[in-house]
Amino acid sequence: MAASTVVLSEQIRPWHNAGLRFLFDEDGSIAQAMSDAQAAASAQPAPVAQPSSSPVASAQSQTPQQFKQPTVQNQPQQQTSQQQQSPQQRPVQKVRSAAVPPRAIPSLVIHPTTKPPEEWPELWQSYWSKVQIPSPVVWTYWSLGDDLSGHADPKRREVLKKLIGSLNLPRGTSSFWPVAACGEAAGELTPAPEIFLAGLRRLRPRYSVVFGSKALKSFMPDSTLRPYLFTQFLGHRLIALPDVDYLVKSPNMLAPVIAYLRTAIRLSR
Repeated sequence: MAASTVVLSEQIRPWHNAGLRFLFDEDGSIAQAMSDAQAAASAQPAPVAQPSSSPVASAQSQTPQQFKQPTVQNQPQQQTSQQQQSPQQRPVQKVRSAAVPPRAIPSLVIHPTTKPPEEWPELWQSYWSKVQIPSPVVWTYWSLGDDLSGHADPKRREVLKKLIGSLNLPRGTSSFWPVAACGEAAGELTPAPEIFLAGLRRLRPRYSVVFGSKALKSFMPDSTLRPYLFTQFLGHRLIALPDVDYLVKSPNMLAPVIAYLRTAIRLSR
């Protein structure tokens, strides 16, 4: 059986060329994009075959057109110019694939607090004391508040250590800034998007990396950003990735994430 050709969406092709081979398709949007690209490619007309020339045909034809359509008896001598055109001369209407609409820069639904860090709740002041200002790269995920407050998960810590260490980022360029504060027990997290956004502005990152849709929607509730995509947000590039807990359960997905981030994050040493 002949192998079928897979047509990649133009949004995915750069990451495929960079070595990315696995995608986390959380809601089927990536599969739909590839299906649309495949349908657009199959709708394009096949190229017109060039008829082979023969000595008999060249001897019979003295006109500039190399091939003529056969005439039928009692057919009117006057034919339209469209009927007289050879297959080579007939214009082939090209089927244009649908253009990918530009991704709009998301607007702020939730606005940062105007209070300075010293007026934030005590727990958030504790989180703030651990960041690097400015921080070219900011990392966040839903359970980060737990990991910074004595409820750390060693499996998450190991995954993040391996991931960030593989990127070889310059020392002092990364900070962890949570989207939610922990409670008395592990897993009791309360988001504070106004404080998170205020801290993000003060950190002035070039890149912010958000793991998981739950963390992303805590401060961008209308976001449709999917894993392995990015957008401009508050003057920097915001990158969406699968949730850290998913990477803990699926360690084979860590290599594609590292390959993607090596292409997406560029920092000079």
